[in-house]
Amino acid sequence: MEETVAEHSVRPSDLPAPPKDAIRIVQACSRPGVDSRDLAHLVANDPVLTAELLRISNSAYFGLVSQVKSVSRAVTVLGNRALRNLMLCLSMRDALRSDAIPGFNIDVYWEDALRRAVSARMLAELASLDPEECFTAGLLQDFGLLVLLFINPEQVEHWDRLAASTPGDRRDIEIDLFHSTHDEVGLTLANSWDLPQDLAFAMGYHHDGPPEETDSQTRMLCKVATCADWMASVYRCADKRVAIQQVRALLAENFDASPEHSDYLLQQVAESVAEAATAMGMRVGEQQTFDQVLREANLRLAEENLSYQELTWRLEQALGERDRYAAELNRELELAREVQKSLLPDAGTKLAGITGLNLSAKAVSGDFFDYYRVGENKMAFCLADVSGKGMNAALLMAKTASLFRCLGKGIHDPGKLLAMINREIFETSVRGMFVTMLAGVVDQASGEVILASAGHLPAVHMGCAALIAEYPAEAPPLGISPDSIFPNNTFELQGGCLYLYTDGLLEARMEDGSRLERDGLIRVLKEHASILLDDRPLAITDSVVGTDRVLEDDLTLMIIEGTK
Repeated sequence: MEETVAEHSVRPSDLPAPPKDAIRIVQACSRPGVDSRDLAHLVANDPVLTAELLRISNSAYFGLVSQVKSVSRAVTVLGNRALRNLMLCLSMRDALRSDAIPGFNIDVYWEDALRRAVSARMLAELASLDPEECFTAGLLQDFGLLVLLFINPEQVEHWDRLAASTPGDRRDIEIDLFHSTHDEVGLTLANSWDLPQDLAFAMGYHHDGPPEETDSQTRMLCKVATCADWMASVYRCADKRVAIQQVRALLAENFDASPEHSDYLLQQVAESVAEAATAMGMRVGEQQTFDQVLREANLRLAEENLSYQELTWRLEQALGERDRYAAELNRELELAREVQKSLLPDAGTKLAGITGLNLSAKAVSGDFFDYYRVGENKMAFCLADVSGKGMNAALLMAKTASLFRCLGKGIHDPGKLLAMINREIFETSVRGMFVTMLAGVVDQASGEVILASAGHLPAVHMGCAALIAEYPAEAPPLGISPDSIFPNNTFELQGGCLYLYTDGLLEARMEDGSRLERDGLIRVLKEHASILLDDRPLAITDSVVGTDRVLEDDLTLMIIEGTK
């Protein structure tokens, strides 16, 4: 690549230093014949890297088929290339501290980078490339801009102009500000860090194209990076209409994609960024949807071509259509909410000694609880939390609730019941969804409880003023493995209470902004121990989230009271 201005070219000594352990692992992954045990040993030397690798490997966005609990297992299942890519992503993320550039919010840069990364990952299938390789290329490709700001912090004030420009215009601005461009710096950085050539080329040649002798796969990766750059700009640049048109043209030229397919991929970008950010340990703000982007682009076009009166008329038409769609969607969601409520225990046939409460973060919930009699003195009960939120989680919740009530009428052993439900869910689960669940039977005459857990949070056994015991999960969630075994715990309530809950309670924010978490939960349960059983769930949740019911996640609480 030609240097923009030779006398201002960035020197390797100007570049930030990579995390040594992570780069050592990246370089080891690229060596022919490297042993997975040696790689596992390298990762295990750094506890922070170990924790990050296991967290990302088990995340919903990068999750594997089965849960990974050890470094050696992660290295074996991931393979050298995927491990290399994960380590590269972490290296880039950690190369510059959050305060490395005075006055600059580095999180806004990584939010843009994540848009490029998820865009590139979506294009992998069209390009016949590895999705995680494309994700890594997308995340790394504009890192040179962050380095330019690091070297020239006095130019941070121009960030908004850089971010609001299209990819081509942004390079012109970079030349004016820095006398260099991010792709030049990216290639220098890649060579300095001894990164793999395909990723180095994606960083250095996603604007002008790679040298003629470049192999076809690396050339295709550069094209993916080019398209991902424009797809991300749709959500950030000022002239979104131009960006959308350019995306459609590029995807048609390089992948024979129709405008409808291009718009579908752009829609998926906004829906994937938050999930990818959670997996990568990054913070992002609320994402603008593609429909909002289209409206913004169309309004700009209308302002340029229509008279004020005609624009007003068309806007009224659009708003009316939006309201009709919104009303129809609200009706559908209300029907779904009513169906979900019908799956919860009927307040009119309430049983003594047991109560529960479910609060939804959205219109429909992925949590549920249930209980019913299975004999003169015995009750079966359960509480569960489906992974994810929204309609997908609600549908899986409905299926799991139905299986519990249907199969539980004939199977009174909680462990065996969970095993049968697990097999049913495993056979039909999609997109790696799973269910954490507690199921049990309580003898109200003797106070004996038989309890089994499928990857759920520990059940809490409280006395009148103190914690008696906690019963953590000894088996994975439902839907992970068809052959899982779910051991039973048997204990006496001893006149105390058993509390079952979902993570929406632990993660609820208190008035000071902190989360409740485990110690806070025990404190709240002690404070409300004297309240009547039927009133206690609402009193506990009100003390945690307040009466406005502003929730980040579904919240469900069940209480089983022992005989005095």
